[in-house]
Amino acid sequence: MSVSEYFISCDWGTSNFRLRLVESQTLKVCYEHRTSVGVKSLHEQYIAQGGGDQLQFFADYLSRELTHFPEGSRAYQIVACGMASANIGLKNLAYASLPITADGQSLLAESLTLNGLQILLVSGVKAQDSMMRGEEIQAVGLAGHLQHYEQAILLLPGTHSKHIHYADGAYHAFSTYMTGELFDILTKQSLLASSVAASVWTADRQGAFEEGVKLGLQGQMNSSLFKIRAKEILDGQDKKDNYYLLSGLLIGDELASLQGTNQQVVMAAASPIFDLYRLALNTFLPSGQLVLLGEKVQEEALLAGQRKILTYHE
Repeated sequence: MSVSEYFISCDWGTSNFRLRLVESQTLKVCYEHRTSVGVKSLHEQYIAQGGGDQLQFFADYLSRELTHFPEGSRAYQIVACGMASANIGLKNLAYASLPITADGQSLLAESLTLNGLQILLVSGVKAQDSMMRGEEIQAVGLAGHLQHYEQAILLLPGTHSKHIHYADGAYHAFSTYMTGELFDILTKQSLLASSVAASVWTADRQGAFEEGVKLGLQGQMNSSLFKIRAKEILDGQDKKDNYYLLSGLLIGDELASLQGTNQQVVMAAASPIFDLYRLALNTFLPSGQLVLLGEKVQEEALLAGQRKILTYHE
């Protein structure tokens, strides 16, 4: 089925909201609008005003933000994913079950008409002990990079990193690692906060980072955490080095499960996360077993996935 010339991508996360007017054929972003009003804060506003029709409350916000778009854009199909389909979002949709096909056809979606807007709301995916909302769209968008392999693992680093297992044209399993969230908590709220200092990634920090990766890969993440404070207090280690030592510990711990795998590992991320994971993966994976997809591919993955799904619902 063909897709219209343009569509509107709605990526509605827990803490952020993003709309993009997309040229369907090229995935060129013609216009973009962002806010920090994710579903969590908007749902809090909804509760504070006394409840009522949650679907209409969220649709009204979407309508208001679309007034920033060029005139006539409201006529285009909106594809909404992420936390928009959660119980604190636009409308709660059930999770799709594994496996999900690489073309996105097996994902669950519902067409809505609200405030004169045509919205295709796409749900997430559940595993036996995990779930995701948003990353499955990226996985569908990136499937073309995995289709040449019998089996592969798609690695999507982030706040809640995903390792998604691909075989025979479908995604069959995935694991979630709270690497990014743990790093944020430890650097801002834990005892270690006073022993680390955030800094821009440079090669000067590589030694500290790789030391952390090595310990994490050896399963020593937990037992090594307090050493970060000791290095600062007893040895006077630079807090910026400690920052990347901690990052390496957590990333190494996440990637430990990939040691010994004979499957292709395909990683998509933006800098500086891309650089850190690339360094960590290169410490134990042969170069021929690792496929690295940079910022441009990662950025287009969601749009490519949304376009695929739209072909089944236009």
